[in-house]
Amino acid sequence: MFSEIKETGKEVFANSELGKKTQESSEKLSDEKMNRKIVSGEKNVIVRELSQIVKNKLDGCNREQEVRKDLEKKYPHEQGYSIISEAYLRDKNGNIVKDPETGKARRIDFVVVKDGKVVDSIEVTGPNVDKTRQMEQEQRVKNSGGIYIRDKDGNLIKNNVQTRIERRD
Repeated sequence: MFSEIKETGKEVFANSELGKKTQESSEKLSDEKMNRKIVSGEKNVIVRELSQIVKNKLDGCNREQEVRKDLEKKYPHEQGYSIISEAYLRDKNGNIVKDPETGKARRIDFVVVKDGKVVDSIEVTGPNVDKTRQMEQEQRVKNSGGIYIRDKDGNLIKNNVQTRIERRD
């Protein structure tokens, strides 16, 4: 999917679930739907905010695609490496662990595994994004027992590796 987004950009997004929901939301944007009186120009602000969310999502997908390609070069499949995308932190029984403070689970963008061991853990972000809260959340999840991930075959693997932040434009 990532290559499709980069290659065809808006067309792929428009046909994706998020794109369809965005279009649907935009079409349904009305005074009645908002359940309040919309002053002149407020609809435009809402549409601009929605457009920024979509742009951020596309930028994030492109960054992740770039990082994945770099990881595939650094950690070739032929040498026994496996790159796992969106790996939830889990407990020893395989249950997704939630942060006791926020109630949210933690998903790591990429986890690299070789011979049943985690060798790298990567969070991809933009150049100016503060990830302090997310890293604190990850530590709380790990402190609560969320120190495992599932590999591509569904096996639980202990993740003792500190997640590093990979910043891309």
